[in-house]
Amino acid sequence: MRKVQMVTDRELEILKVLWARGRASVREVQEDLVRDTGPVAYSTVQTLLNIMEDKKGMVRHVVEGRTFIYIPKKSPERTIRELTRRFVDRVFDGALDRVLVALLDSKPPTAEELDRLRAMLDAAESQPAGSASVPEGSSD
Repeated sequence: MRKVQMVTDRELEILKVLWARGRASVREVQEDLVRDTGPVAYSTVQTLLNIMEDKKGMVRHVVEGRTFIYIPKKSPERTIRELTRRFVDRVFDGALDRVLVALLDSKPPTAEELDRLRAMLDAAESQPAGSASVPEGSSD
């Protein structure tokens, strides 16, 4: 199994395009990025997709005619979960309480967000270790 790779900001933007579309050519990814984030060269997108496939294993391609169509290898939920786990381990030595303190210090939560956080903590407390889930009405 390949080690979870960190994702650059631009790679994450590309993944978001692929997740939204399901599959896309280099040109389609480039057009979406230009529309959403500003200018980016076709060759840059092509190079990044090659790195994301060959070195990081994040995408795969199929050939349709003469066009490479790129497909994400993992769902957004799985990718975010793996990246988050790696980030928490690297930055916070796995300490979830330190992560939560840092998040709350960086952006004060609304009353609604605090209610959702309490519900998530209550749900996590009542579940067997390692099987956390997101309560109904929360984003996944």
